[in-house]
Amino acid sequence: MNNDPEKPRRKRVAWLYWSIILALFCAAALFWFFYLRFHEYTTDAYVQGNQVFITPLIPGFITAIHSDDTFRVKKGQLLVELDATDARIQSENNKKRLSQIVREVCQSFHQVFVYRAELEVRKADLIRAIQDYQHRLGVLGVEGVSLEDYEHAVAAYRESFYSLEMTFRLYDRALSLVQGTTIKDHPLVQASAADYTNSWVQAYRTKIYAPVDGIVAQRTIQVGMWVPSGQPLMSVIPLDQIWVNANYKETQLSKMRIGQNVTLTSDLYGYDVVFHGVIVGLPAAAGNAFSLLPPQNLSGNWIKIVQRLPVRVQLDENELANYPLRIGLTMEATVDLQDQSGLLVPNNFDGPTYQTTIFENEEKGVREAIEQIINENIDPTLLRYRDEPLYIESTNTFESLIAECGEMPGIQ
Repeated sequence: MNNDPEKPRRKRVAWLYWSIILALFCAAALFWFFYLRFHEYTTDAYVQGNQVFITPLIPGFITAIHSDDTFRVKKGQLLVELDATDARIQSENNKKRLSQIVREVCQSFHQVFVYRAELEVRKADLIRAIQDYQHRLGVLGVEGVSLEDYEHAVAAYRESFYSLEMTFRLYDRALSLVQGTTIKDHPLVQASAADYTNSWVQAYRTKIYAPVDGIVAQRTIQVGMWVPSGQPLMSVIPLDQIWVNANYKETQLSKMRIGQNVTLTSDLYGYDVVFHGVIVGLPAAAGNAFSLLPPQNLSGNWIKIVQRLPVRVQLDENELANYPLRIGLTMEATVDLQDQSGLLVPNNFDGPTYQTTIFENEEKGVREAIEQIINENIDPTLLRYRDEPLYIESTNTFESLIAECGEMPGIQ
């Protein structure tokens, strides 16, 4: 009979071993059943955000830089100054041009009144010429006037007639330039004012302001450098416009829905700081579709590769304020899949809106400056036509004007 004193101990060890294995298996099964199957995890997640590039709208030499990398700026803060000499000269030239145009338009208004008065003079001359002609014609048969005097009367009559017609045409031409318009709204004044506004805006653009609040990054300029229009000088990263792109495998997306909760941690703050977010968008394409050379899977050596798709996660604003994140940081993301009520594709067209009002100041003050230039150069006698349009009834034709002079005799 084989009596092994170690056999009971080995049985106990084996039983304990398999008990532990079974317990671990049950724990893993319970963990999967109650947690893992409702969560998807990835370490392939990165912080994304808007990068507002600061670019000049006009070329020029940089004369001043008012911020630098890592420094915070606020919306409307002056960042860069360009040399404003050319813009200032152009603005002064356009100001003088506008002043001259206002004076010329005033002359056009006066010209109408001059021709209008001259019409009356020419009408009187024609009436007198008609009377002289008729008087001489009546006594020519009894030799009351000489033939030469009669011929002079005929010539004066003809001269007065065509002089009246010429003045009438000149009056119509002058009236067509100002009829139905004010001095301020005259097309020539408005065109010159537009040129002055353009030079005003160009002068404003020699100073570049921050369009948003944020942190300056990627400064690539130095004082004295010449920069063309459109070249990025630096960027401003608004820290309140931050989100996370969690790159999940396509096999993990089947139960993901918009609106599901996400918990995230970052290497920057460690596991002690947990960020909470929500899925706001599921991707429309895998990342390989946007590569420079999209893969062609028609070849015979094709190998299937599971693709990853970026799931957009919106972070809690209060947590971002307390623990700011930077673009490009790595994150670990876990999506809670229990809520399946969300959509795969949004049913509305409402998306995030990013805007700035900084460029509304480009024309600030120019209207007042134009008003001042017009007021300084307008003829005081024409002030009523500054805002009141000139409108003269021009229903008379040349024939009706001639009829006012009386019966027109025919001359052979």
